[in-house]
Amino acid sequence: MYRSRAEGGVDGAVLPRRPPVDAFLEAKLHWPRERDGWVDRARLLDAFDASTRRPVSLVAAPAGYGKTTLAAQWLAHRRGERIAAWVSLDAADNDPGRLWTHIVTALERAGSPLASDAGAHVSGRSSDLADGVLPQLVNAMAAAPTDVVLILDDFHYLQSAACREQVMFLIENLPDRGHLVILSRSDPGLRLGRLRASGMLGEIRAEQLRFTASEAGALMTAEQVHLSEPGLAALVDRTEGWPAGVYLASLSLSGRPDPDELVRNGAGNDRFVTSYFSEEVLSQHSEQLRDFIITMSVLDRFCAPLCDAVAEGTGSAQLLAELEAGNLFLVPLDGEGRWFRFHHLFAAVARSELDVRHGDLVPLLHERAARWYRANGHVDEAIIHLRSAGQRREAAELVAANWMTFVDAGRAPTVAAWLQSLGRDGDDFVPAEAVTAAWMAAVFGDEAGLARHVHSLEGYAEHGPLPDGSHSVGSALSLIETVFGYGGPLSMRAAAERAVATETDGLTPFYAMAHMGFGHAAFISGELNRAVEHLEKVRMSEASPDIIKVMALSLYSLAEGELGRLERSRELAESALEIVESNQLQVMPQAAAAFAALGQVQAAFGKVDDAMDTLEQGLAIRRRYPIGFWGPLHHVMVMARVAVQAERVPLAQELLSDLAARMSRFPDGMSTMRARQAAIEAALREQLAAQAPEEELTTRELDILQLLQGSLSIREIGDELRLSPNTVKSHAKALYRKLGAHSRDEAVATARRNQLI
Repeated sequence: MYRSRAEGGVDGAVLPRRPPVDAFLEAKLHWPRERDGWVDRARLLDAFDASTRRPVSLVAAPAGYGKTTLAAQWLAHRRGERIAAWVSLDAADNDPGRLWTHIVTALERAGSPLASDAGAHVSGRSSDLADGVLPQLVNAMAAAPTDVVLILDDFHYLQSAACREQVMFLIENLPDRGHLVILSRSDPGLRLGRLRASGMLGEIRAEQLRFTASEAGALMTAEQVHLSEPGLAALVDRTEGWPAGVYLASLSLSGRPDPDELVRNGAGNDRFVTSYFSEEVLSQHSEQLRDFIITMSVLDRFCAPLCDAVAEGTGSAQLLAELEAGNLFLVPLDGEGRWFRFHHLFAAVARSELDVRHGDLVPLLHERAARWYRANGHVDEAIIHLRSAGQRREAAELVAANWMTFVDAGRAPTVAAWLQSLGRDGDDFVPAEAVTAAWMAAVFGDEAGLARHVHSLEGYAEHGPLPDGSHSVGSALSLIETVFGYGGPLSMRAAAERAVATETDGLTPFYAMAHMGFGHAAFISGELNRAVEHLEKVRMSEASPDIIKVMALSLYSLAEGELGRLERSRELAESALEIVESNQLQVMPQAAAAFAALGQVQAAFGKVDDAMDTLEQGLAIRRRYPIGFWGPLHHVMVMARVAVQAERVPLAQELLSDLAARMSRFPDGMSTMRARQAAIEAALREQLAAQAPEEELTTRELDILQLLQGSLSIREIGDELRLSPNTVKSHAKALYRKLGAHSRDEAVATARRNQLI
């Protein structure tokens, strides 16, 4: 059975399914294990301690300065004193949903659990995060039994302005027990000046991270290199204390009869980063190990099975064990020793060596990596390597096959980033990619972009089936039109008829989407029985995405309510809300449909106050998500109707004004919707007529009533109108009687409700 979940809902917001665990989650959430060869740098541990007395610690220095090692040493020496969560960032973490999922998971695993619905807020929208998961994250830190330290390694990868703003939000709201450590090759794009000025920032820079002579000497001793004091001083001077340079020198000098002579002849200069890597470091190892290092440099992270696949051989596990034992710039990434990466500097130089030696093989290596990732369900990484292999078409097909799963997991920004990274080449047009781009434009409310993508697909209507499982290009475009309805009710109806005719497989989500669209269009046109017929198919569909089912059940409830079948209407509304609550959809705009349906039912059963509370909840959701047309329109109409029942005249008037503005967008196909609007307006007029005072107010009484709205005293009102205070009091008493009011405020409220002022 096809059970991939589609993006959907008439409003087109990102689905709030909690993102799946990242393929490399274990690797990303573990700091490097302490190793025997690490130099004890007590002065830096003390400096780190000092920096953590402030809310934020920044360790910023270029590659090879030991930032990650220092943080790992600090944790290893002080592990029992605090909860510590670690996240190693990469370029894919510029997707807010992915970033905060990893951070939330790291904190939970470290012992600082968040509320059970935190995952529902990780949907990639800044408003969701600021209002949802970030406050919960702050509260979890505050409630922890001890201090909580969150370490973000490789922060320089975080280029997204939205992600940086969210990190800044976290910083500005850190509780007393919370502390953030940022490890970065460059200054992060945060407001460092403000943090410094407020005393919130502790900093460790490259100058502090440089090796002293004694620290360099300790490393040399560990590598069994015996340098004289002048030789050691010369080495530190030549490398300028750069830890990676000192370590590379130790590899070169190990076993040499006169290491001082080598230092005098230039050991430690820039050739350690380029030619030295090839001539000295690699030359000391077997050809098999040299080839392995260079070949695997195409991978950011790797495990033995992946390495075997890329090398098209076996024995990678043994080679990794050999590299780890030799401390050759291999960084373990998990507690089990399965996933590794090379030191960033080492990896960069190895990649350069690969380009020089086997540049023609690089695309093939990326292709093999992509094949392994794809076979093991790691779509994100497979797409990255397909792009690197120059296989744009294959990458586009993979995006088209998987966009729905990622959007459903709250990772719509990742899909958008894939599409952007693929670019567009007129000679390599992939219809499925253009369809995916059209879906994403609809999701984000980009109607102009949607029109461009639809135009680009002219002539491809029969192309299909598509990788995501939809019948054809034409069918997919019909689904987009009927689900989102940007073209108006007539276009929605025609698109729904086409979609229902083509998406006939009841085991796909597209079948449910087509019938939801048809049912919605029928409801708009007032064909209530036909709407019920199609919406029932969605209710019965096991393949329907949850958000599509919520929309269908909500519309179904509204239709049954208009048909007078109130018990059935209540059952359907409660079912829609149950899906919302059980799947943590409360922060999504489509979830508001369930609140609208339930509110209408509550009002129909006479529970008007409860109905208004329910509708206010839904309206708050709608206001947070401006994307979409039909969902807000239905909500405003239902709420205006209930506001009239609740005799909340000013609110009803405000909602009807909003409704009129929305209704004006589509002149055709809206007769039933306008009839619904007119019925609400008529009910409001009847209510106002019934509440109008039997005696008309005099001109002078209206003048006084206008001034009663402000803060003027009776004497000041008299001065304004050139009347005595007693005369003002007499007029006020008369208008209170005519309005049936007992106080100034009550008189003003009644006059406003009756549109007298």
